[in-house]
Amino acid sequence: MSDGYLGALGVRLTDEQYTRLTDVGAVPLGAPHEGIAASPDRLQGGATDRITAPAVPVA
Repeated sequence: MSDGYLGALGVRLTDEQYTRLTDVGAVPLGAPHEGIAASPDRLQGGATDRITAPAVPVA
């Protein structure tokens, strides 16, 4: 049984396959996250050039 799992380590994906899997596996955050992400200018007081977003999204 463990040989089957270890065999999966040898699987290589193309960039296109990896992108496709990432896209179809994305979990929508829903409200209020999507609403907030859609209007950063208003939420940041119109000063988006003075605010640096975190490197890792905070949910």
